[in-house]
Amino acid sequence: MKTPINMLEIITAELVENTSLLEFIFRNSPDTGETDNHLSCLIRSMQKTSEKAYEYINQYDFKVEANK
Repeated sequence: MKTPINMLEIITAELVENTSLLEFIFRNSPDTGETDNHLSCLIRSMQKTSEKAYEYINQYDFKVEANK
């Protein structure tokens, strides 16, 4: 059975992978201002979500270690 930490790590890894794919699309797509703006916003959003997931993992790990 997966622990909450395992699940968060999997989700975070998927976010990082998807962000990388979006960055590739951004770099290799024709320069249309509207599309670039939307892709940039989506990339920033995914990066922030990934950072939050890492923060949750660290907080949970800290609580688990403190309760030992």
